[in-house]
Amino acid sequence: MSLRSLMPMARMAARTSTTAPRTASMIQLRFNSTVVSSTPPASLNEGEKHLYSKLFEKFQPTKLVVEDISGGCGSMYQVEVVSSAFKDLNMVKQHRLVNETLKEEIKGMHGIRLTTKASA
Repeated sequence: MSLRSLMPMARMAARTSTTAPRTASMIQLRFNSTVVSSTPPASLNEGEKHLYSKLFEKFQPTKLVVEDISGGCGSMYQVEVVSSAFKDLNMVKQHRLVNETLKEEIKGMHGIRLTTKASA
Protein backbone atom coordinates (compact mmCIF):
# COMPACT_ATOMS: atom_id res chain seq x y z
CA MET A 1 0.00 0.00 0.00
CA SER A 2 1.48 3.36 -0.97
CA LEU A 3 1.58 6.50 1.14
CA ARG A 4 -0.69 8.22 -1.37
CA SER A 5 -3.42 5.61 -0.87
CA LEU A 6 -3.20 6.00 2.92
CA MET A 7 -3.73 9.79 2.90
CA PRO A 8 -7.54 9.74 2.40
CA MET A 9 -7.89 7.31 5.31
CA ALA A 10 -5.68 9.50 7.52
CA ARG A 11 -7.74 12.58 6.68
CA MET A 12 -10.97 10.74 7.50
CA ALA A 13 -9.56 9.52 10.81
CA ALA A 14 -8.42 13.04 11.72
CA ARG A 15 -11.88 14.47 11.00
CA THR A 16 -13.72 11.86 13.04
CA SER A 17 -11.25 11.56 15.91
CA THR A 18 -12.57 12.49 19.34
CA THR A 19 -9.06 12.52 20.77
CA ALA A 20 -7.99 15.67 18.92
CA PRO A 21 -9.02 18.53 21.24
CA ARG A 22 -7.09 21.14 19.23
CA THR A 23 -9.11 20.30 16.12
CA ALA A 24 -12.35 20.72 18.04
CA SER A 25 -11.23 24.06 19.47
CA MET A 26 -10.17 25.26 16.02
CA ILE A 27 -13.67 24.50 14.72
CA GLN A 28 -15.15 26.33 17.70
CA LEU A 29 -12.88 29.33 17.08
CA ARG A 30 -14.03 29.57 13.49
CA PHE A 31 -17.70 29.53 14.54
CA ASN A 32 -17.05 32.04 17.34
CA SER A 33 -15.37 34.38 14.89
CA THR A 34 -18.39 34.67 12.59
CA VAL A 35 -20.02 37.06 15.06
CA VAL A 36 -17.22 39.50 15.77
CA SER A 37 -17.39 41.18 19.14
CA SER A 38 -15.11 43.59 20.96
CA THR A 39 -14.89 40.96 23.68
CA PRO A 40 -12.63 38.06 22.67
CA PRO A 41 -14.25 34.60 22.72
CA ALA A 42 -13.78 32.79 26.05
CA SER A 43 -12.22 29.82 24.24
CA LEU A 44 -9.09 31.84 23.39
CA ASN A 45 -5.94 31.69 25.52
CA GLU A 46 -4.41 34.90 26.95
CA GLY A 47 -2.07 35.50 24.00
CA GLU A 48 -4.88 34.98 21.50
CA LYS A 49 -7.14 37.34 23.47
CA HIS A 50 -4.47 40.04 23.49
CA LEU A 51 -3.97 39.88 19.71
CA TYR A 52 -7.73 39.65 19.13
CA SER A 53 -8.39 42.80 21.19
CA LYS A 54 -5.65 44.78 19.50
CA LEU A 55 -6.77 43.80 15.99
CA PHE A 56 -10.44 44.42 16.77
CA GLU A 57 -9.70 47.89 18.12
CA LYS A 58 -7.63 48.85 15.06
CA PHE A 59 -9.64 47.31 12.20
CA GLN A 60 -13.25 46.82 13.44
CA PRO A 61 -13.34 43.59 11.37
CA THR A 62 -16.33 41.69 10.09
CA LYS A 63 -14.38 38.46 10.64
CA LEU A 64 -11.50 37.87 13.02
CA VAL A 65 -9.79 34.57 13.79
CA VAL A 66 -6.73 34.42 16.04
CA GLU A 67 -5.20 31.03 16.76
CA ASP A 68 -2.03 30.06 18.59
CA ILE A 69 -0.61 27.34 16.32
CA SER A 70 2.54 26.83 18.39
CA GLY A 71 0.91 24.43 20.80
CA GLY A 72 0.15 27.09 23.39
CA CYS A 73 3.53 28.76 23.93
CA GLY A 74 2.63 31.86 21.90
CA SER A 75 5.50 31.72 19.43
CA MET A 76 3.42 31.24 16.25
CA TYR A 77 -0.04 32.53 15.38
CA GLN A 78 -2.48 32.17 12.54
CA VAL A 79 -4.55 35.32 12.05
CA GLU A 80 -7.42 36.03 9.66
CA VAL A 81 -8.81 39.55 9.40
CA VAL A 82 -11.62 40.71 7.12
CA SER A 83 -12.16 44.45 7.36
CA SER A 84 -13.36 47.43 5.36
CA ALA A 85 -10.07 49.12 6.38
CA PHE A 86 -8.41 47.00 3.67
CA LYS A 87 -10.63 48.33 0.88
CA ASP A 88 -8.63 49.22 -2.25
CA LEU A 89 -5.37 47.93 -0.71
CA ASN A 90 -3.38 45.07 -2.17
CA MET A 91 -2.44 42.12 0.02
CA VAL A 92 1.07 43.43 0.78
CA LYS A 93 -0.32 46.72 2.10
CA GLN A 94 -2.99 44.88 4.12
CA HIS A 95 -0.31 42.70 5.73
CA ARG A 96 1.85 45.75 6.45
CA LEU A 97 -1.04 47.33 8.35
CA VAL A 98 -1.49 44.20 10.48
CA ASN A 99 2.27 43.87 11.03
CA GLU A 100 2.48 47.50 12.13
CA THR A 101 -0.43 47.02 14.52
CA LEU A 102 1.22 43.95 16.08
CA LYS A 103 4.77 45.30 15.84
CA GLU A 104 5.68 44.79 19.51
CA GLU A 105 4.00 41.38 19.76
CA ILE A 106 5.71 40.11 16.60
CA LYS A 107 9.12 40.82 18.14
CA GLY A 108 8.51 37.92 20.56
CA MET A 109 7.16 35.48 17.96
CA HIS A 110 8.83 32.97 15.70
CA GLY A 111 6.25 33.74 13.04
CA ILE A 112 2.76 34.81 12.10
CA ARG A 113 0.59 33.44 9.30
CA LEU A 114 -1.70 36.19 7.99
CA THR A 115 -4.80 36.05 5.86
CA THR A 116 -6.41 39.39 5.13
CA LYS A 117 -9.31 40.46 2.96
CA ALA A 118 -11.37 43.59 2.41
CA SER A 119 -14.96 43.19 3.50
CA ALA A 120 -17.64 43.80 0.92
